[in-house]
Amino acid sequence: MKVREIMTQLVHTVRAEATLEQASRQLRDKNIGCAPVVEEALVKETHLKQDVLEKIGFTPVVEEDVVVGVLTDRDIVVGGIASGKDPKTTPVSEVMNHDFTCCHEDDDVSQAAAAMEGKKVRRLFVLDRDEHVMGVLSLHDISAVDPLVTGEVLQAMGKGARVENQGERS
Repeated sequence: MKVREIMTQLVHTVRAEATLEQASRQLRDKNIGCAPVVEEALVKETHLKQDVLEKIGFTPVVEEDVVVGVLTDRDIVVGGIASGKDPKTTPVSEVMNHDFTCCHEDDDVSQAAAAMEGKKVRRLFVLDRDEHVMGVLSLHDISAVDPLVTGEVLQAMGKGARVENQGERS
């Protein structure tokens, strides 16, 4: 079974430059506990035919959102408010987690579960092959189709170091 078949399609993203107050409202309004953090990046457009590139004389550059981190409701509370940061002026980029894990939508679910187990996380961002965020795969999604795999991942999480929950509430 492929990840795309069971993932939760997203995507509600948060801008890196948004304030904690704006981001917390967005999470509340969407009823979610975490979101990928994106920022604009200049990306070279490479799928144009060579003859077109020669005619225009340069490789065009386009703006595209790229994932740079993950923001959880816990990041806002613990990394922001409890640390004395002003939620009206503090950007998401100051409290977001840069360490996040991804898989691809065409990966097998067992591969994704192994990644969760190895990284000790409960959620993975799902990317297409062009690295665009397509959704989120959670242990909950996997448990709906294979509870045994979910148990193995949870058991492995208990044996390791700190568990990053990437927004999932325990």
